[in-house]
Amino acid sequence: MPLKLIFVSVIISLAIGCSALGHMNASSTLANDTVGMITDDLAGLGQMEVISTRINIDHQGESLLVALYQPISSQVAKPAIVFLPGRMATDDQYESYARALASRGFIVAVRGWYSLFMTDLELAHDAEVMADWLVVKQGVDAKKIGIAGHSMGGKDAVLAATKSGLFNSVVAIDPDDNGTLSVVRNYVASLKAPLLIIGAEVAWQAASVCAPKKNNYQRFYEQAPAGTVELTLKGADHVQMLDDPERIGYGICRCGTAGSKQVRIITRRATVGFFIQHLMSGPVLASPQSRDGLIRVVQNN
Repeated sequence: MPLKLIFVSVIISLAIGCSALGHMNASSTLANDTVGMITDDLAGLGQMEVISTRINIDHQGESLLVALYQPISSQVAKPAIVFLPGRMATDDQYESYARALASRGFIVAVRGWYSLFMTDLELAHDAEVMADWLVVKQGVDAKKIGIAGHSMGGKDAVLAATKSGLFNSVVAIDPDDNGTLSVVRNYVASLKAPLLIIGAEVAWQAASVCAPKKNNYQRFYEQAPAGTVELTLKGADHVQMLDDPERIGYGICRCGTAGSKQVRIITRRATVGFFIQHLMSGPVLASPQSRDGLIRVVQNN
């Protein structure tokens, strides 16, 4: 393991140790991103008020740190999203995604930070525990649970969805197939749930721990089942979709020429739209358009 990565691991681990349980205040990321947006833009806030708490859940003999985002509404049997962060990423890096989804009626559970030593099977198992907890303890509709993830979390979102019938749609954000277990070779082709793959075009140009070309999102798409949608973010790197891609430690993955705010907005808009389509019987997600050529969308047959 590179010495620099070990150092980054220590720094982030120390930061996580200071993360407080309980109510979480909204950060400024989503508010800043939505300046100038039309009111019904899927990348912005919906109409429901959101409450958010960071809690430890104890379920099926497991204890997991989770950031939970809930809409304030009288709706019963809500749809839900399990969100798996990238390796070493903190849950607050995906806050804007969780709030955008929760403000439209989803309960969103973002798994807390996990160490370099977490395996793919362990992370996929945690996703299943979280989904079952949402059904048993939060009363979500068991037929309307989606799963999303970024980087290793994207890889293992696909893995979890192929290993269990708990997840009814999947969004994999710049997934990479690094590690001893290959989801590309052994699992993705058997996926039954609808899949959206969002890829960062130039991520492979950064450090090999990020998303090398031999294991990047394109490899997932090559083996994915018919109907899979691939959205490529042109000029984007592996961390620009995060709420704070400039945070200490992420420099080893920074090589993108696209604007991080626009990358994040497009990723969030596509993620929200895909889940509304497949879990709320919303309209078919239109092919995103971009005047600056930031997006390329393909769908396999």
